Amino acid sequence: MYRDALPTMIDRWRRLEAEVREKVGRVERRGWRWLPGETRALIGSLRERGSRPPARLDEALAAIDALERCRAAVDDALEAVDDPARPWNQCPAECPAVPFPWMRADDPELALLSSAELDDEARRALVARVAELARRLDPGFVSDAVHLPGARARFRVEGAPMVLDVWSVQGAGFWSGPRVEVGLLTTARRSSPRLVLRPEAAAGLGRSGRSAVTGNPDFDGRFVWEGEPGATETLLHPELQRGLRVVSLDDVPTLTVDGGLASLRWSFAPTARSVGAAAAVLLSVRDRSPARAP
Repeated sequence: MYRDALPTMIDRWRRLEAEVREKVGRVERRGWRWLPGETRALIGSLRERGSRPPARLDEALAAIDALERCRAAVDDALEAVDDPARPWNQCPAECPAVPFPWMRADDPELALLSSAELDDEARRALVARVAELARRLDPGFVSDAVHLPGARARFRVEGAPMVLDVWSVQGAGFWSGPRVEVGLLTTARRSSPRLVLRPEAAAGLGRSGRSAVTGNPDFDGRFVWEGEPGATETLLHPELQRGLRVVSLDDVPTLTVDGGLASLRWSFAPTARSVGAAAAVLLSVRDRSPARAP
């Protein structure tokens, strides 16, 4: 009886171990870090106990029991990761307080550049331009022109809070001379896969990244990306691709989705076309429902 039962139990253990491994991989790709610590510890402990290849019948029975309990815990975890009521699957209604300009704090290289000196007329023109762009998207916008030689406007697009920062900088070296940095930021689900999408030319500046491959010839080849596996689904969104192509008519932008924020940044004087397209890109990221595997 022992010899007859053991091969059957080992076969059952192998199939169960493969199933649990696949489900744990799904949880890890879609939101492992959002689960409570005790849930992660329980899954890890049960999986460790069940993953040891059994040599005896009692070992096989114990491993199968551990894996069955692990499978149940993983199924519960998958439901929690996808639960739209969980905080990590909700977009905050208000933008967090971010420094001006947030791009400078976000990029160590940009932080080294000094602010460009603007005369009073240029300052007023910049503030008026930012206010005009914001007003087109939201008549109830709030203008913040305290941080010259730049300007900030806060507004909403389809209910999503947006922060538009425009900053004049005086570069050095390769970037010598004055230029304008533009950044648009909004809130996103904390469960959104981390993504940094940079201009393909950034790979030549010593930054890492994989070429974007979406099957769209008008999009592929312009960007390199890095981030979590689920970010590849974000790249396939038509509104995201369309908006990025429009912004790229001025300058190929950098898109960042991480830590509950989504932002787009580029170097060129802002236009209604580029800011409107950037808002569409961020909405496409922000409004994505939690990814649900079959």
